[in-house]
Amino acid sequence: MVMAKKVLLFGFEPFLSYTYNPSGVVVKRLAGHAIDGAKIVGKVLPVKHIDAFNLVSSTVKEEKPDVIIGLGLAASKGCIILERIAINRYYFRTKEEQFDEPLSQKGNEAYFTTLPVQNIKLQLEKATIPAEYSFFGDTYVSNEVFYAIMAAAEKNKIKKAGFIHVPLTSAQVIEMNHVHYSTRAGIPSMEESTIEKAVRIAISASL
Repeated sequence: MVMAKKVLLFGFEPFLSYTYNPSGVVVKRLAGHAIDGAKIVGKVLPVKHIDAFNLVSSTVKEEKPDVIIGLGLAASKGCIILERIAINRYYFRTKEEQFDEPLSQKGNEAYFTTLPVQNIKLQLEKATIPAEYSFFGDTYVSNEVFYAIMAAAEKNKIKKAGFIHVPLTSAQVIEMNHVHYSTRAGIPSMEESTIEKAVRIAISASL
């Protein structure tokens, strides 16, 4: 008997001033469904240093998926962003505190995605969904989760793993009544249904 493949999706809870996070919404919507015969398992993470890292590590160990895809929100982007490199660094500062430290004392300095990003980009563009590569995913929790995904994938011998950033949804931009009209006019966005379609395409291409 051939066991069905399993795809593990990570997304995030709302954070900062955002009332919801499309990465987490899409993960919840797809969890429990099947895409190309593969079972989708979803986990929504807190946007919290160390906690998110540990949850990724324990979930990958428990689920033992065939593919891992992390999703995050990139509010300044207007297309699907295929991240290619996760770095071993966490840097974040507020008025009260500052973090500038490695994510893992003994871990790799960086990991490259093992998702078929060229094929994902090709398939997205065929579906008229704009997509681009990124070679630096910042040093906040998205990069932390990307790094944790790749470290866990290496440890558990999972061949396909990586991270994708998605834009704000159009509904989120409409809700930004507190933002000056001229600023809001330049905020990029994408329909939530298009984001979900993009994630489905990324999963299919990775399988």
